[in-house]
Amino acid sequence: MSKPEPVRCIEFRPEGRPYVVRPAQGRAELDAVHRLTHDSIVAAGYMSATPDGRLDSYPALDASPFTTVLVAVRDGTIIGTNSLTADGPLGLHTDLYFPTETNAVRRDRRRLVSSFRIATAPTVQNRLGYALILDLVKWTLVVASEAYRFETMLCTFNPKHETVYRRMLAATSLARQTRVAHGDVNAGAVLMRIDVDRLPAALGAEVARLRRSVDGPVAAPPLLDGASHRPWPGHGRSPSTADGAAHRPASAADSISPRTMER
Repeated sequence: MSKPEPVRCIEFRPEGRPYVVRPAQGRAELDAVHRLTHDSIVAAGYMSATPDGRLDSYPALDASPFTTVLVAVRDGTIIGTNSLTADGPLGLHTDLYFPTETNAVRRDRRRLVSSFRIATAPTVQNRLGYALILDLVKWTLVVASEAYRFETMLCTFNPKHETVYRRMLAATSLARQTRVAHGDVNAGAVLMRIDVDRLPAALGAEVARLRRSVDGPVAAPPLLDGASHRPWPGHGRSPSTADGAAHRPASAADSISPRTMER
C-alpha cells in the first residue's frame, strides 16, 4: 500500500450550536474519545466502570491511515465523537460480528466505509444531545463523501435505535445479534446499511450544501506517530484490492462497541 499523503482538515461550526465538529488531533484527544466512550456506556448501564476509565475498542482502526475520528468540542472539552474508516487490509469493525453480511456487501463492488463509536458525553442530554448526534452524522457523511467518495456505509447500533436511524438515514437492517459481548460491554447490535444514493431528500440536500461549503480536499491530520490520514484512493474497490493486499479483519481486540446511540 502506498504511503498516505497528508491533506487539510476542516471544521464544521453548526449555526446556533455551542460546539465545533472537527477531526481529533493527536493522542491526547484520542484518549479523550476513549474516556468519553467509556463514560457514555457506563452511564447507559451496559458496563461497569473500568479502573482507568477508558474503553479502547478499536486500537488497530484508530491507527489506520484510512480512519478519521471526529470530535465535537465545546469550550475546549470533547462532548461527542464518531469515527469513520474505509475498507482495507484491516477490514471494517463490522467484520468481527457480521462477517458474512459484510462480505456480501463487498461483493456489490461499491466504495465501502464503516462508521462506528458514535458517542456523546453523559452531560449532554435532551434536545442538545439529539442535535449533537445529528450534526455528527451530517459531518460524517460530508467527510465520507469528500474524503472517501463513499457509496455504501455500514454501521452497528443497538436495536432500540434501529427505527431512529432507519428514518434519519434511510438505513436498511441487514442482520442482528441479541447479545454482543465486548470485554465488559454487553448489548445487542443491529447491522445497518446506508447508501448515499438513498439518503432522505432533506438530509441529502443538507449534506450537499455542506459539501459545497468545503474548499479543498478533506481528511484528518495524523492521530498517531507515524500515521497520516488520506482520502481513500479506490474507485469501486477496497484499498486492499487496489494494492494487491489480502483483506484481514481487525483483531479481536477491536470488537464492536455499542454506545449511547449504538447501544
